[in-house]
Amino acid sequence: MTYDFFADKTDKLKILDFIFNDTDLRVYDLSSRYEQEISEYKTVEEISSKFDLHNGGKFANTFQLWSPRHKGNPIFRKVELDPRRCNGHKFRYSTDGWGLIQLYFGGIKDKELNQSHIGHFNEKGALKWEETNKINGLVNLWDWTEIQMTSRKLKYQIHNKLATRKIGSLGVLSGADLLEKQGIKLI
Repeated sequence: MTYDFFADKTDKLKILDFIFNDTDLRVYDLSSRYEQEISEYKTVEEISSKFDLHNGGKFANTFQLWSPRHKGNPIFRKVELDPRRCNGHKFRYSTDGWGLIQLYFGGIKDKELNQSHIGHFNEKGALKWEETNKINGLVNLWDWTEIQMTSRKLKYQIHNKLATRKIGSLGVLSGADLLEKQGIKLI
């Protein structure tokens, strides 16, 4: 499942509020900052104080979502880096796992608001890659019915409750709609 939408900072805070207060989802960094471990966030304030939820490109802020109901566990993997290409940094961490739900927030850059995104593998897609990608473990350890239910609930909240209009299949949330009226292009 993939779903793209337009959201400004206020909209993103509403999505995060829903995640923290109305779901059992746990929120992790997709990847850590250089030479730091993955952070888990438990409140909207933790995220809003650490990240710029207004500015940035298409993947300005990236998170992995997981619930214990999904069965399989997130994998926190150390990624070795070439210090010559990473300003002297030697490693970072990534959060991996077949059944994780990605949440990517797009930001404003050059008077354009980039799309935000939620998405995840389905069981068939994960099985297709299981032999190639040994990092994520076994596909059958995940409860794909629960993952689908969780992602549908999240999409429903964004698309049906928070979006004020649509551009094709993309939801436009109220803050993003206001930005467009102020001359920000939605891309």
